Amino acid sequence: MTALRSIAVAVDGSKSADRALESATALAKLASATLTIVGVAPAPVLYSDEGGVLLEVLASNRKAVEALLRTSAESARKAGVAMVSTEVREGIVVEELLQFLEERNPDLLVMGARGLSTTGRLLVGSVSDGVLHHAHCSVLVVRPLPAPAPAPKRSRGASSPAK
Repeated sequence: MTALRSIAVAVDGSKSADRALESATALAKLASATLTIVGVAPAPVLYSDEGGVLLEVLASNRKAVEALLRTSAESARKAGVAMVSTEVREGIVVEELLQFLEERNPDLLVMGARGLSTTGRLLVGSVSDGVLHHAHCSVLVVRPLPAPAPAPKRSRGASSPAK
């Protein structure tokens, strides 16, 4: 196995992306690798640009991603990763992530998975599926934590100890 010199992590503000950032940070620290945190401001699909609405939405999306990346980079640095950079992209998320991978060629991309149902993947698509099928580098998909098991219910008929 080759050494990990550069690790990228895709973030979007979701809980699964937060877990991916934690995993990528731990790996980068362990391997003394560079960490690039990438976020994509999704381009909205609009049919008209009346009054500059499209430009306002794009600017708003970009600012939100930039703020997320600043916070994520601070977190990685506090955790002990020495070399952290960020990159903001705009457009279709899967396409932008794949373009980033081709341009930057990291050894590993870490990303979260929301755990969509089959129907959900058909309706909105899956970023992790799209990247996995076309990436030219290794991809680690961090799954959501399973929901905690419910506490056992006490039956109503159970008698309490005699006093």
